[in-house]
Amino acid sequence: MPTMSEGRNKTKQNFTSYVNQVPDENFVNDDYKPKLLSGELEAARANNVCMYITSYLKDGKVCGEKMGILLITNFRLSFVSLDMDDDQLSFQSNRFLGSSDVSLSNIDRIYQYVDKKKRIISPQVKNSSKIDKIRIVCKNFKTFTFGFQLSEIGKGKYIADALVKFAFPARHNLLFLYRFKEKYYSSPMSEAVKMYNKKSDWFQELERCNATGGWRVYSKDCRVSSSSLPMHFVVPKHLSDVDYDNISKSFRNNRSAIWVWGLKDASLVRLAELNPDITNTTVENILLEHVRRCDPQKRQPRLLELYKILPSIQDVNLSYMKLRDLCTPDNDQQFMVQDGRFYSLLEKSYWLLYVSLCLKHSDIAAKLLREGQTVVLQEINGRDMSCVISSLVQLLLDSSFRTMRGFQNLIQKEWIILGHPFSDRLGHVSTVKSTERSPLFLLFLDCTWQLLQQFPDAFEFSDVFLTTLWDSLFIPIFDTFQFNSETERYQALHAEHVVLRPVWDWEKQFESKDLALFINPLYQTKKAHAALTVPSASSSSSSPQNPIQNSLFNARRAEDSNGQTIVNVVGKLQLSQNNEQFLEPQCCLRDIELWQQCYFRWMPHLEIKYGGMAQCDLFNRILLNNICKLRQNLDQSVLSEIANDHMDVLEQILSAMVIQTRDPDAATDASLAISSFFPFSSIVPTAQAVCSDLLIASNDINFSHDSMYETSSLND
Repeated sequence: MPTMSEGRNKTKQNFTSYVNQVPDENFVNDDYKPKLLSGELEAARANNVCMYITSYLKDGKVCGEKMGILLITNFRLSFVSLDMDDDQLSFQSNRFLGSSDVSLSNIDRIYQYVDKKKRIISPQVKNSSKIDKIRIVCKNFKTFTFGFQLSEIGKGKYIADALVKFAFPARHNLLFLYRFKEKYYSSPMSEAVKMYNKKSDWFQELERCNATGGWRVYSKDCRVSSSSLPMHFVVPKHLSDVDYDNISKSFRNNRSAIWVWGLKDASLVRLAELNPDITNTTVENILLEHVRRCDPQKRQPRLLELYKILPSIQDVNLSYMKLRDLCTPDNDQQFMVQDGRFYSLLEKSYWLLYVSLCLKHSDIAAKLLREGQTVVLQEINGRDMSCVISSLVQLLLDSSFRTMRGFQNLIQKEWIILGHPFSDRLGHVSTVKSTERSPLFLLFLDCTWQLLQQFPDAFEFSDVFLTTLWDSLFIPIFDTFQFNSETERYQALHAEHVVLRPVWDWEKQFESKDLALFINPLYQTKKAHAALTVPSASSSSSSPQNPIQNSLFNARRAEDSNGQTIVNVVGKLQLSQNNEQFLEPQCCLRDIELWQQCYFRWMPHLEIKYGGMAQCDLFNRILLNNICKLRQNLDQSVLSEIANDHMDVLEQILSAMVIQTRDPDAATDASLAISSFFPFSSIVPTAQAVCSDLLIASNDINFSHDSMYETSSLND
């Protein structure tokens, strides 16, 4: 990949000049004027395009396609339906992308269909002049299929050529991030996240982990243009800057021992391999001795060579591609063919195996740290799988990282600042070698989701948040996941005047109703866990910090037998002497589930209309809301303004849902229904609501005695 400095030395080629390569006569001037963002330019347009969608009934007829205008800009591909009444709706509404939009950075594969023959579209392949359809497969598994039979002659090739130019940029500074110059004003939501770009952030983390005795914050004198390391990070305290620099020269990317977290006297350290030209391991042994000296007990650290026990980045990418192909069938026939051997194909992808291995070795490292042993995570370049394992270890051992803000702090520290090459691994630039691509961050999110399934009350954030976070990697408006290192981000800021806006400012993307679904309704604070687990505190009341959640959690605990506290049916939760929560996950392959919400949400055949786990999640939220209302009415607790805000938002969510009655014929207005992939799935408006006993009227929430939900479902 060309460096950013090399790009600046070349002739200045911004996106405007790039667009001007398309002949002017190919632009269509009609009455429709799209609402574009600041810096967004329309690059191509085709009228009378057919978008093939899921079949649904309307007026007794089967409909499976929509006609409209297909637009391509320097930011997105957008389809605008001419029949607005047929627009599909989804609950989660991104401020930058509609339900029929996709950012160009999200496009992974484009196929052209000519006389029913399928061929991939790429910058190296010349497109046919008789393209009937194009099919787009996105990195987040979303798919689009467009037909040009009713468009002007040659529009298929015109759109395909435009996509080749704009969806696969040859240089990083052709990303929309460099064009979107709208001024950014940060919100308290993003300001609460530690960016770890200051010395004080690392020092506070050292103090929090009581590790200042053996470690210190190292700060560079000046920024090195080729370095993937940040300006500030933590190194052995007894080594001078000169000594540390001299040792680091022997390791790939100059990445010798870097402290990231600590538990009592034990430390979690990341390390790269020795340079290929160094065959003698003396330097590595000397460095490990320096790490040993950082331990007050002078215990020998345990070296985990991740490149020997975990898959390579190429293995992970191959596995991801097999999983993506499995979850993005071309048509109904392919879906039915693979459905009969789905689990066999899933097993051959090795994706769940790799998730299992990551959890297993993270658990091993976590147990070593609990025993007081320093753990050194070593891999080839110290920027890939060590991010996955290090992050998972901290999730297992440190409850603060299981909160919303703490989890974002963790990602900022382990992935962003310490230089995981997001641009290369996610394929933001097409000229990067295919061997450099690998969605390791998705692997980490999947592992986190597994922990959320095994410990449903231990995490403040929900699976909706994890899925949305994956989607946000491909929105080149936020800089968080767009660069390979902090150095590249700094160069873009000062040389290209890029406006930096962190993805953690979720209010810039979503409304309050969407943000409310980021929170896990079953979350328990550490204080609540201690009160529920310690026998002497068994009769104490719920934690005042989370009165609603604790009430629901108590109801679940009350049904457990033998007088024992069972945290959940899969994983184990251990408490230390200071009531710190340690998670012990089940890591066997039989305990690993497929993250259906993330991988299946664009597969209509697998969607459960008016059902699924999304219904249970909404029911939990409604129940908590009712408990909160009862407490308000009984004056048993004084809720904070934040809690009241959450209640208001929840009622907004409920008011947007289907008003379902016992008599389906009584429903006359088109309305939305909750399905299994809520809030991501697009739902066709229908007046034929399924009978439900969940009644919502006059902003009050009531439950009938013969509700379709059993309270025991909360314990499942």
